[in-house]
Amino acid sequence: MHGAEVGSLSAQGRLGLLVEASAHLAGTLDLRAVARVLAHSVVPELADRVEVDLIEGLFHPDLSADAVSTVMCRVARADGARSDDPPAEDEWIAYPPGGAAAVALSTGQTQADDGGPGDRWALYVPLSARGRVLGVACLRRSVGGQRLGPADRSLAEAIASRGALALDNVRLYDEARATSVALQRSLLPTAHPRVTGVTTANRYLPGSREVGVGGDWFDVIPLSCGRVAFVIGDVMGRGLRAAAAMGQLRTAVRMLAVLDHLPEDVLRHLDDLAQGTDEVQLATCVYAVFDPVERSLSFATAGHPPPVLRTPDGATTLLPQPSGAPLGVGGVAFESVTIDIVDGSRLLLYTDGLVESRDTDIDDGLATLSLAFEDGSHDLEWLCDHLLVATGRDDGHNDDIALLVAEVSGLHRDRVATWTFRGGVESVAGARVWVRKHLEAWQLVPLVELGELLVTELVTNALRHASGPIELTALLLDEIVTLAVRDGGTPLPRPRKVSESDEGGRGLHLVSVLAARWGARPTAKGKVVWCDLPLPRP
Repeated sequence: MHGAEVGSLSAQGRLGLLVEASAHLAGTLDLRAVARVLAHSVVPELADRVEVDLIEGLFHPDLSADAVSTVMCRVARADGARSDDPPAEDEWIAYPPGGAAAVALSTGQTQADDGGPGDRWALYVPLSARGRVLGVACLRRSVGGQRLGPADRSLAEAIASRGALALDNVRLYDEARATSVALQRSLLPTAHPRVTGVTTANRYLPGSREVGVGGDWFDVIPLSCGRVAFVIGDVMGRGLRAAAAMGQLRTAVRMLAVLDHLPEDVLRHLDDLAQGTDEVQLATCVYAVFDPVERSLSFATAGHPPPVLRTPDGATTLLPQPSGAPLGVGGVAFESVTIDIVDGSRLLLYTDGLVESRDTDIDDGLATLSLAFEDGSHDLEWLCDHLLVATGRDDGHNDDIALLVAEVSGLHRDRVATWTFRGGVESVAGARVWVRKHLEAWQLVPLVELGELLVTELVTNALRHASGPIELTALLLDEIVTLAVRDGGTPLPRPRKVSESDEGGRGLHLVSVLAARWGARPTAKGKVVWCDLPLPRP
């Protein structure tokens, strides 16, 4: 429809065009897609050619919303002539000062430009929404073409108004999503902790813009006696609420880990926390603890996909899933499983976005993931990218994805010393001799005096409050020496303030003052009381 026919729409035709344009504009959350719909909705009925220019601030959110700039990004064009060489899109341009386009942008009022001889007639319609001009749509007519009448001009402004509202909705959605993603990323670990015998790598990819950010998280937490906890979790839901709930759960996990709770107890406490919120927040989780002395992995799950273990020979195994419903369900007991770990094994924790989608069954996804995880000839950073490519998540994915890969090895026997004794006062003197011997063997003579003093208090405490065999262990880690006493007693010692009149309780008070750190944790058959001595600096 060109020439004199352009601009001769009936009232029914104008209404139909407005309804059709409104429906298409409401169906996308992409700036360029909205601009393209806007451009094509008025060609050829209202113009031979349309160009849509958007302000710089839509593409650079850090710019002030009130900043005045005539630098525009041309993101869409529509040409009714369907030329063989269509103009390129996404072109940065600057409006000439005082021109019709610049006036429309600054005033928010539609401007007409009759042009000169041989030029096209143009109508510059501002794209205004919620008191802000987001761009300009330029409707052009060929020479001799009929000018728009008042009714058709109002139609162009109505379509532009709906396009501007769609653009502003995209802007608001992008700002909310950016806030959610920023919150999500700020709550995830930013550096790998240094743990003897453990190397880790991770990835976090937020979901598609249409789905929105979720509550996936991971963590690596150093524990006492050289152990380390690996955590992966996924809060159900989307947006700021899910990200905030994730932050609460991650903080709670770190606190419970510091208290050295067993994996099943960690999940039990998290389940209570999830149920105790104002609005129950469901989440899945895996909490696993690697012990470099025992060369074992103890883990509990709460409705989460199973971890994958790769042994040095290349074999991969989906680890068994102990019972446990998602956090927040309540009324379900959590259990843990303990397996032996071969040095050089790799552990993979991940969220369901890596293995499940609308087009991928979870069983097929797990099979693909296990096969890709068999490749152990590269480092962990490469492996993370390889897993994303193999599962088709490297280029577009709906759900959030978090994955954590860890390569673990136990402590070399030269770094571990253990002595088991039955008790008796003579054991205290024996413990001092034993500690001296091993610290000197490790060339840590400056720590001998302090080590003897601390082990005296730990062993004396075990002899006084426990029964059965007592096990004394010394561990040489990368930055500390740990002394630990294991006994069959179940009550955990607690630090307390000692007054001058007290006859007991000074031993652990002395340990807390002299050691870099100390603590106690439950075991399946008793407890362990430990303390750390920092290695002398060169």
